[in-house]
Amino acid sequence: MGFLRLVGGTDEHEGRVEILCDGVWGTACDWGWDTEEGNAVCRQLGYSSAASVYHDAHFGEGSGPIWLDHGIKCPTLDKNSLLECYHYPWGCHPADWDESCGHDDDVGVRCAGERDEGAAAAIFTNVDLNKGLSAGVDRFTYYDISSELTFTPTITNNGDILQCQVYGVVRSVTLKVTGGGVPQSITPCITPSPVTPPRENILSINAVEIKGENNLVNLVISCHVNFTDQPSPYLHTYTIGTETTTLSSSSCASAILSPRPNACIELTCSATNGIGTTSATLTHCPNDRPDEDIISVEFEIRGDDEPNLVITCLVDPEDQPFPPINTYLIAVEDNVISDSASPTVTIDPQANTCINVVCTGINEYGETEMTKTYCPSKTESGPEQPGSNILRIQTTEIRAEGNLVTLIITCHVDLSDQPYPHLHTYTITADNDTLSSSSCASTILFPLPDTCINVTCSATNGFGDTLSWIVHCRAEILFGGPIACPHRRVLQQSSTTYALLVVVFILSVITCLTVLMKRKSVY
Repeated sequence: MGFLRLVGGTDEHEGRVEILCDGVWGTACDWGWDTEEGNAVCRQLGYSSAASVYHDAHFGEGSGPIWLDHGIKCPTLDKNSLLECYHYPWGCHPADWDESCGHDDDVGVRCAGERDEGAAAAIFTNVDLNKGLSAGVDRFTYYDISSELTFTPTITNNGDILQCQVYGVVRSVTLKVTGGGVPQSITPCITPSPVTPPRENILSINAVEIKGENNLVNLVISCHVNFTDQPSPYLHTYTIGTETTTLSSSSCASAILSPRPNACIELTCSATNGIGTTSATLTHCPNDRPDEDIISVEFEIRGDDEPNLVITCLVDPEDQPFPPINTYLIAVEDNVISDSASPTVTIDPQANTCINVVCTGINEYGETEMTKTYCPSKTESGPEQPGSNILRIQTTEIRAEGNLVTLIITCHVDLSDQPYPHLHTYTITADNDTLSSSSCASTILFPLPDTCINVTCSATNGFGDTLSWIVHCRAEILFGGPIACPHRRVLQQSSTTYALLVVVFILSVITCLTVLMKRKSVY
């Protein structure tokens, strides 16, 4: 139980099988797993049996090494631990001999019944050193340790050594070795088991954001304790939560917070081994990019004799990303005048001159911006609405490669016709399709269609609109396309001229012959 856990399930009864080796948690490949292997896992964890075995990373893909590849096999249903099963390889070396097994093959189980928190498994190995570590081995597994264990080795050589590993919540237990000769040395295991409270600062918390459906973000919270820091008995109950909510209190060291709130949260994890408790905290802040259109620009005139313009970039507190916007970049007519944490700047505006102001809000994960035009009050009179018929549309065709034509559409207004404030937004359309809506008075249409199009241009100065429209048609449509060949046109014009000259010449000859015949008849 100390080296085995279930992760990613809806409760402590189920999850992805993870194995601890050398202080590193890894997974097991699902190849060959069935009810027998599921029973061994669940009984090692203190349950009665396995209800289901899941393949293909049913509880999500794990990370780290794959400690068990598909060589695991439990021959019967009565095995109480994975260590009683046949396996290849086993130990702290990743199963990389078959690269086709990856984390998408991680196995998972669901255990039946209620867990016995006092259950534990002990593995005893009696090794005959005279025959080498690979031979002459007695290996026994004891489960449901109560107060006394008896081990009778069958190997009696004087070089024997008794080794013991215990997994689970072990209380005071006495080990007795009887019969066949007592081994030369015994590696301490549970004779008796030390009972110590957990130290402080042995827990750490890790929080990982995982984006799910509909852009909701799940926060996976994990409590970690190094294998060498585990007290005796091992930590067996983890309580995970926030300042106000308990998310999980079970043998599982992970929990999920969903959906993630848009603010920093204080995460807590406490763990107990029945003798004492240790805890850890972590402040987690989501990493948000600023949304578009959350920033606005406001203008304010202060002062009477020499008024100043105060420019303020505003973000509603409810729209603030996290971390909040911490830098405001304020530019006037493409000149940056402020780059700081202050959202406000003061300038001295020119009389009767409109200016474009761009405000950009930045946090360390992205930025958002807004553009707004400021026009001071006119000294002689107030703001004017643009008059009608002050806009004119010019269309210019530019031939490109492959006989394609780019149509440049330009909205013109004479300086003398400009209202006050000036027109600052031009919307250009072609056959009701908007091509451009910006401070730019020109746009292009590419490629040019073969038919006539209705072109409109509307403009505003903030106090009124003006509109103009024309119908643009290609001058000629020859040879199956919108572009006429200029050389062919010259040839056609030349051919027509030659034909007319020939007709005139023939008519002249006929006229001359007629005159001569008449004269001959007279004489």
